[in-house]
Amino acid sequence: MEIRKGDTALVTGASKGMGRHIVRTLAGRGLRFVIAARSMTELDETANELRDLGCDVAIVQADMGSRDSVTELAERALAAYGGIDILVNNAGVESALRFDQRSLDDIDSMIAINLTGPLLLSRLLLPRMLERGRGHFVNISSAAGVVPTAYEEVYSGSKAGLMSFTRALRLSAQDMKWPVSASVILPGFMTGTGMYENARNAFGGSAPAFAGTMDAKALGDAVLRVIEADLPDLYLMPGPARLNAATSIVAPRFFEWLMAKLDIAAFFRGVAKKRAADPQ
Repeated sequence: MEIRKGDTALVTGASKGMGRHIVRTLAGRGLRFVIAARSMTELDETANELRDLGCDVAIVQADMGSRDSVTELAERALAAYGGIDILVNNAGVESALRFDQRSLDDIDSMIAINLTGPLLLSRLLLPRMLERGRGHFVNISSAAGVVPTAYEEVYSGSKAGLMSFTRALRLSAQDMKWPVSASVILPGFMTGTGMYENARNAFGGSAPAFAGTMDAKALGDAVLRVIEADLPDLYLMPGPARLNAATSIVAPRFFEWLMAKLDIAAFFRGVAKKRAADPQ
């Protein structure tokens, strides 16, 4: 889809981290914004930054884990500018922990925020996109959605679901010849801000050398790229990402041996152990 000056983007999780990189990049195209997150203080900071760049901004405090909050977000976003051209489902949560130590509430919450919320929001915005004859959904999944990691069962499952949802939505749109599309971005270990950076700062450790890292600023350009080229997906990580994903599917025992040999779980094991020792 061509991104046009004056288009409106709704970005969730826009109050900090990678969400800010996304809106800064989109701002360079002259877009209008609806930004959403749970923290009003940080949302205000993002909004002020966007206004300094000459963008119109509407703010909605929202919890992607709450159906009522997601419904209100959709209603207020549509009312703000009459429609949404680009939805970036960026909000997400992650926490490495032994599965037997994870609470049922934690499981419910992570699935709701990472998967159910984006599905609900997409469903609520789709009819207006179809009426207006254009729209693109960008879902921020994770490399863990295609190459699962130990101690991340719920996160990996939710991100795998988000990837599959995106693929299925694209196929439906193509089959029905809808004027909308969807793309999924699968970041690996991102430095500078975001989940990996937060975990590393809080618990120590580092990404396995095998996986490598990328600067979180790359996510903004990735969003532009998948929209304008209508890409089904984009792996945002160094190295042979697709080969790793393919190996995990076609040769799972070899993949497991390789993960153990390279001790890919070391970082997540360390975080899980420290988080269990100090839940706060």
